[in-house]
Amino acid sequence: MPGRHFRFFPERETVIHRCILSLGLALPVSAFAAGWQVDLTSSRHADALPLHQLDIDDVAGQFQPRSGRNIAYMHDELRISTQRGANTWSLLARQDATLVSTADALDIARTLEAVGTPTASQQWNVHAKYQSYTGGGAAWSRTFEIARGWQAMFGLQALVLGQYREFQLDGPAAYDAALNQWAFDLRYRRIDSRLEFPFQQDFAARGFALLTDGALRWRGDDWSAAVSWRNAGWMRWRGLPQQEAVLSTNTQAIDADGFVIYKPLIEGRYTQETVNRTVPGIANARVGWRLSPDTEFAVSADYVDGFGVLPRVAARQRVGEAHVGAAYDTHERRLGVALDWAGWRLGFGIDRLGDEAHSREFRVGYVWGDL
Repeated sequence: MPGRHFRFFPERETVIHRCILSLGLALPVSAFAAGWQVDLTSSRHADALPLHQLDIDDVAGQFQPRSGRNIAYMHDELRISTQRGANTWSLLARQDATLVSTADALDIARTLEAVGTPTASQQWNVHAKYQSYTGGGAAWSRTFEIARGWQAMFGLQALVLGQYREFQLDGPAAYDAALNQWAFDLRYRRIDSRLEFPFQQDFAARGFALLTDGALRWRGDDWSAAVSWRNAGWMRWRGLPQQEAVLSTNTQAIDADGFVIYKPLIEGRYTQETVNRTVPGIANARVGWRLSPDTEFAVSADYVDGFGVLPRVAARQRVGEAHVGAAYDTHERRLGVALDWAGWRLGFGIDRLGDEAHSREFRVGYVWGDL
């Protein structure tokens, strides 16, 4: 909790937006022949507050967490691909961010930012972990026909990273109303390519990541099943700035407005070390049922490290030369629709209309010829 302000996703206007603009200006339609595909996808969600409030200065004061674990994420990607036989080659730009926290972690942040001293005694079990990166590079994947009805896929992404951020906050906190006393035992760690501190040394301007994708799929006459993972691997950045802090004390000190004075009680240190990190990625399981040659239903679930399962139910229907689809993400409470027609691949999903939306996704893609 060092500092009174905290932004979920400050990378929102970053490398991927510049890449989208530059690629859109530089690549006319005539540049693509049959077998090429362009995809722009975005998926964003926040349990504790509407999306439009993610980057405001006093964001912590707006938190309204769900009970139990809360999640917020942002997955944006621009990809240009071509398929040659069983191999697919791609250029891509992407930004990825995930925050997993207990409801208590968000509630104490809201209390310290907006409430000040509670009116009753309270305890918090604080845990929050955030990881984000932006970058661009190249990708390769290959499908393998194993046996009749069985198929496997494996892919690699090599990325040059422009930004990396990570923080983790853990420990108990409490307020005793009878004694008017706060107690903290919190541990904070931050790794940030934009962190600045006195006597900071030069560090590598870019990091590197190697990510993997994979799948095993089976399809029968009416049923299908698949297990897969995406964007799991490793990253490395030399000399990245890091901060560690400890807040472990009892105090009765509050300011004139009733807010706890916690900044002077933080002890910590700055370092610069080569950071090697695992990117956990997302695992997925899916089961599909084909009601007819033109109609299919599916149930699937993503598994997010540290949080758990994000289920989805979906249906897909062929209508003439087009395919239309609908999906519902149960945790996000997000309803989506999709259309594949004449080379276009379009999709949009949202949990509610207007500024109160907590979850939104879209896809715009086009295929030149058959992939």
